[in-house]
Amino acid sequence: MHSRAEVWASLESVERAVSRLFPEVRFDMDGNKSLSVHVERQDLDEMLGNLIENAAKYGGGSVFVTVGVAGSMAEILVEDDGQGISPEDRDKLFNRGVRLDSSKPGTGLGLAIVRDVAEIYGGSITLEESEDMGGVLARLRLPLAA
Repeated sequence: MHSRAEVWASLESVERAVSRLFPEVRFDMDGNKSLSVHVERQDLDEMLGNLIENAAKYGGGSVFVTVGVAGSMAEILVEDDGQGISPEDRDKLFNRGVRLDSSKPGTGLGLAIVRDVAEIYGGSITLEESEDMGGVLARLRLPLAA
């Protein structure tokens, strides 16, 4: 049995760490502050850290995180206001070592790690266009803790 992790506590911790790396980026968070997921806290921190750091690194200066419920899953949306990713490139980014922008530091492992860890727990990750912000929307779904 997996332990349970509080989503909001993890988000606040990750946001503080990413804010130190990207002090110019504005972060906003909204949604259900009481959700817990059936995921080890360290794994949740790693997944959220990769998604939020990517949004800060490749976005246009604003990152918005929303926490909610979709059926039996917690749904964490990480959106940025960057230039986005073409639909044909989105799935490629889940392959280890694939990077679309080599001008910024990175290994191309972050999204592959998020996908692999989410799937271990019965969750999923998708990349979509952010209709509200114009950049990328990363949709992370993880099983709710009872």
